[in-house]
Amino acid sequence: MRPTSLVREAVATAWATKVPTTLVCLLVAVMCATTLATVGRTAAAEAQVAQRLDTAGARVLVVSDARNGDLIPEVVVDQARGLSTTERAVGVVVPVDVTNAVIGPGGTRVPAWTIVGDLADVLTLTAGRWPGPGEALVSARAQRELGMDHPVGAVQVASASVVADHNVVGAFTPREPFGDYAAGVVIAAEPGTIADSLHVVVTDSSLAAPAQAAVIGLLDPPSFDAITVQSPVALADLQAEVAADLGTFGRTLLLGVLGAGALLIAIVVLADVLVRRQDLGRRRALGATRTTILTLVLARTLLPALLGAVIGTAAGLWIAGQWAATPPATFTAGTATLAVLAALASTLPPATYAAGRDPVRVLRTP
Repeated sequence: MRPTSLVREAVATAWATKVPTTLVCLLVAVMCATTLATVGRTAAAEAQVAQRLDTAGARVLVVSDARNGDLIPEVVVDQARGLSTTERAVGVVVPVDVTNAVIGPGGTRVPAWTIVGDLADVLTLTAGRWPGPGEALVSARAQRELGMDHPVGAVQVASASVVADHNVVGAFTPREPFGDYAAGVVIAAEPGTIADSLHVVVTDSSLAAPAQAAVIGLLDPPSFDAITVQSPVALADLQAEVAADLGTFGRTLLLGVLGAGALLIAIVVLADVLVRRQDLGRRRALGATRTTILTLVLARTLLPALLGAVIGTAAGLWIAGQWAATPPATFTAGTATLAVLAALASTLPPATYAAGRDPVRVLRTP
């Protein structure tokens, strides 16, 4: 039988036997909708957790010089920035309070951070120009508190032991994970400045452990207590555990839904084959091969399965959308494909049984 004739015959048969066709379509639709509304929600939650744990704030490694041992010069910052596991790296000097130089020591104090390295790794310039060594940028909040009408002027260190002025040449907004800098001023370090801490944003949370080892190797501390480390390794391990738990739960639930749906479809198709055994036997007697019968039964199931997958996917996405947990597009497409494949796989045993029957015995009348 030619493929076009086979498809036409499958469509006619599916239309003629509306009850099993409707049941197969309904079962596949329920499989897709249930999977997207349950397992899909789990997949969406897993993606959200991974996204939150993989933000810059969760990927920052902070190594501090605990004994002021001059362990973090500019060359170490540059080396850390060049590591393959590093997205960004800067050195930071312990912040000091500054006031508007025009107002003097009695003015409002805001914190000021001196940055060793590329300021673009820490902030986004919103007004003015990039500062030179010893010059500063002010945040919008600090500008208001300092009483500056515009992001220009000067700030002075509010300390009796330190006398220093820094020209303000522009404004900035901080980049993550340096959101705390929105409260104050950022100063470009003078050449030769030694940082008190090294802030490294790794490229991926899964690389936290090798990144930590590489950075500590650059510092080469004289003893273990010479540095303190705030590491994202624990968060990376947590992310892996959460992803594994959610993945196991999702796979178990998915197999349960698909398995139950496939079993019901097999029962429906087997019942349909038994009811239509004389029609199938007649086809065999008229010259249809076993392959033709097998293909006809599979195609007759495939058509309503495809329709059910479309309906069920639309319903499942709508339900997931009501819970604000829409699954990823790849998961949605995979669910529809698995549901159709499960329907075909469950149809194969009844189809094989129908193709293997002896037409003489089927057509024999009592």
